[in-house]
Amino acid sequence: MTDTVRAIVVTYNTKDLALALLTDLRRELTALPGSQIVVVDNASADGTPDAIEHAFSDVEVRRSPTNLGFGAAVNAGATGTSSRWLLLVNPDARVDDGAVARLVAAAADNPGHGLYGGRFIDVVRGTNEDSVAVLPTLANLLAFATGIAPVLRRLGYRSPPRRKANSDREIEVDALPGTFLLAETDAWRAVDGFDETYFMYSEDLDLCVRVVATGRRPLYVPQASIRHIGGASSTSGAKEVMKNRSLVTFLRTHWPASRARVGCGLLVAGVGLRRLARAPLRTPTGRWETAWRERRSWLRGW
Repeated sequence: MTDTVRAIVVTYNTKDLALALLTDLRRELTALPGSQIVVVDNASADGTPDAIEHAFSDVEVRRSPTNLGFGAAVNAGATGTSSRWLLLVNPDARVDDGAVARLVAAAADNPGHGLYGGRFIDVVRGTNEDSVAVLPTLANLLAFATGIAPVLRRLGYRSPPRRKANSDREIEVDALPGTFLLAETDAWRAVDGFDETYFMYSEDLDLCVRVVATGRRPLYVPQASIRHIGGASSTSGAKEVMKNRSLVTFLRTHWPASRARVGCGLLVAGVGLRRLARAPLRTPTGRWETAWRERRSWLRGW
């Protein structure tokens, strides 16, 4: 296995954003000779794959005739690699100078963690707290169901993963998001990559749980940073429905059946509370209105 990186970018109607990101990745990978970029396009209708092929002759574009979803597309992009590392970067991100080299150096200096995640700044909210993923628990689902979660945030409370996201040093964590994620190819293959049951969202949580089950522990590397726009290829209501469907799938996959039923019930209660709070606004296509209306659908999972 060669000591190189295969960077995988999944695109879906994100032409301009993807072109900007690929400019960053090309710059970043010059420090890692022999590395490559693979784009898997999920049947974009905006000319994304053509534009990429025209602008970047050195980027391999794999075109899917249908939208595979995120996890399945990444798996397709990883097929046939001989690289030591797989790098996942969302198309709606910009990579800070030297971030990839720093992430790879941390992985090389700390082998065996399986997954390595960099810091990303949400440019809309101006925070980096999502750099470390939060696994669902009965406690945080209860906070969501009762509406106390935003109150706790206003009072300054942050969960342990959120606090770790503000670390200025490398630190082990339970889970990392797939936004800017480096995987040891051996660890990736040990769990067969992403579970393609998930169309989008929570597949990164599922991956982390399965990697941890092999005896590895993800490492957060705050020295490597990107800026993330977020949500570039999905509307708010559709995004919430997909997120809930994926979370339900995660709970039923990794929790005992009785606990998963309680967790799903708390999720429904939280969505219902937010829908009720927005009732005076009369916005039937809003985020929580859509999620509430389609609850029977997302409660089936993927």
